[in-house]
Amino acid sequence: MRKYVKIDGIHCDHCKKKISEALLKNKNIFKVEIDNNIATIDCNEKIKNKDIIKIINDLDYFTKEECISDNENKHNQRIKLYEFLIIVIVILLVNYLIYKMFGYNIFNVIPTIDSNITYGMLFVTGLLTSIHCISMCGAINLIAIYSDKNNIKRPIFYNLGRLISYTLLGGIVGSLGGILELNDTVKGFIIIIASCFMFAMSLKMLGIIDFHFKCFRNKRKIKTNNSFLIGILNGVMPCGPLQAMQVYALSTGSFFKGAFSMFLFCLGTIPLMLFIGILFNILKGKWKIVFNKIASVLILILSLVMLNRGLLYLNIDLFKNNNYDGFTIAKLEDSVQVVEFDLSYNNYQDIILQKGIPVKMIIHVDKKYLTGCNNEIIINEFNIKQKLKVGDNIIEFTPKEEATITYTCWMDMIKNTIKVIDDKDYFEGSE
Repeated sequence: MRKYVKIDGIHCDHCKKKISEALLKNKNIFKVEIDNNIATIDCNEKIKNKDIIKIINDLDYFTKEECISDNENKHNQRIKLYEFLIIVIVILLVNYLIYKMFGYNIFNVIPTIDSNITYGMLFVTGLLTSIHCISMCGAINLIAIYSDKNNIKRPIFYNLGRLISYTLLGGIVGSLGGILELNDTVKGFIIIIASCFMFAMSLKMLGIIDFHFKCFRNKRKIKTNNSFLIGILNGVMPCGPLQAMQVYALSTGSFFKGAFSMFLFCLGTIPLMLFIGILFNILKGKWKIVFNKIASVLILILSLVMLNRGLLYLNIDLFKNNNYDGFTIAKLEDSVQVVEFDLSYNNYQDIILQKGIPVKMIIHVDKKYLTGCNNEIIINEFNIKQKLKVGDNIIEFTPKEEATITYTCWMDMIKNTIKVIDDKDYFEGSE
């Protein structure tokens, strides 16, 4: 006879192998195949459902009587729609509450890294930046530790790989100058490729698709060390804080100083990243299942955020504001169109400009709003990369063609729009 068993908590090939081996130890079970989280069990009539349930639940996975049937199509292995919606709503609500409570996007609050920073502050900077790491690299972190036994080896190997990679990069940048600098196009494609991989993994974890990396199957040693390799590769991912640290390492002009500065910075990011990884691996039973579902949805969301960042590097903005509500219209003063605004944590300003007239953009910067994220504006169309300082900052350029231009912070975390029009009546009517 054949039974179909829905099992919650399966998230990788190791889980399937672990469950299959445990079930096959029962002499009344002849064959086990697991597709996503549905186990197909060939057995004789002597096997009781309660025996199957006990074997599976003793492994810290979960099933129950209602999850066992003789009908292959009875159970839907995918995450339920209401579960998906609840998780998304909770994540968005938490993000909203953080914004309301702190008044800014906590993931963007990164200290300014310059030549005056001390070694001690490099470690503190890493501690603070680890919040950003969870936001931007959390998906990579979860993937790296996601497919192994309930132990802490994978989080440790992953963070050890990051530490080694960051340190070596710091030394190379410190001794060889800007040889590792990547242009925006290369950065964009790297981020897009990584985001597509994360998106596919999230769909697999949600039970929507299923695929296997055959080159890793039955090669336990390679699989165990995979987290270390991901950690090594994480060091070459385009990342705002990491690039800032590479610039700092470059300024040291020394292999040892560059490597040591990057070592301290990465060391500061490890506690929070390691805690998340260990927490996932020590959770048992239903708590682990809940975490699995939250992690799956979170990886899906972060993969889309990462994809958008990659597209912005390629100057592709999928969320342009085409209504122009809330845009600031420049004012004409002595044949120059002037637009000014105050810097905030998460925003510059959407503006409307006239074609063919010189622009003076004045940004008023209060020290309490200046962070390591918003402290440099990038306007690629006009080859502008300008650091912001406390006080009034002036950026000048002349838009020669009608266009809708996206300008960003140097990390592509903040983005705003410049709309260049050819409508002097609209322009004059705004004064």
